[in-house]
Amino acid sequence: MTHRTDAEASILAARDTLAEIQNQRTSTDITIANASRAQAIATAAVAQAILAVADAITDRSEQ
Repeated sequence: MTHRTDAEASILAARDTLAEIQNQRTSTDITIANASRAQAIATAAVAQAILAVADAITDRSEQ
């Protein structure tokens, strides 16, 4: 890591600490929330795909 990278990381850590003290959302909180949202969307998409496959199988077996 360069001195600049170290300094940037320190600034981000200080901002997160200050935000936590002020009961504000940190960049980490937002990242976690976005990841959770993306996971929920992906899970819903998989569930829809499973239901579509089940419907297709049911339709074929009824013919």
